[in-house]
Amino acid sequence: MKRILTACLLAFLFVTYSFNRSWAEETSILDTQFNTVSGETLKLSDYKGQVVVLNFWATWCPPCIDEIPELIQFQKDYHERGLQVIGVDYMERPDQERLSKFIKKHGINYPVIFGQPGEIQKLARAMGGVFGLPVTKFLDSNGSLITSHVGGITLHQLKSNVKPHLLGR
Repeated sequence: MKRILTACLLAFLFVTYSFNRSWAEETSILDTQFNTVSGETLKLSDYKGQVVVLNFWATWCPPCIDEIPELIQFQKDYHERGLQVIGVDYMERPDQERLSKFIKKHGINYPVIFGQPGEIQKLARAMGGVFGLPVTKFLDSNGSLITSHVGGITLHQLKSNVKPHLLGR
């Protein structure tokens, strides 16, 4: 019985430590400055008050490419209601020129973070990890993680994850 209680206590301490560590990473990651393909920089804290959809993707990933039109439409439909889609170019060598051409070809209307592999890895860890592509993370208006979606995402799925957090906008 003593061993079971000790094991439970250790598991509780591990989970508590992991939660606190990831929360600390998440709150500091909101103020990290990221480069965008358009040559600007952004911080997730710049979007406080908005719901943010972080889409981790790559140009070599067919399901990632398939969901781009859905993300474009979602940005068009909900940006005025307090939503911001942000693409995160993940697991690719940074090549701003090639990525710029890709974005123009596909008509992407939202900022795309690229480069800075170390910072992007920290972002992925702070958001619960990215273990395949595409992965979409939903942040509420305070920058807290609401939920994640693994795999290609549809417009319907985007709406159902975000609408409750737009506060009647």
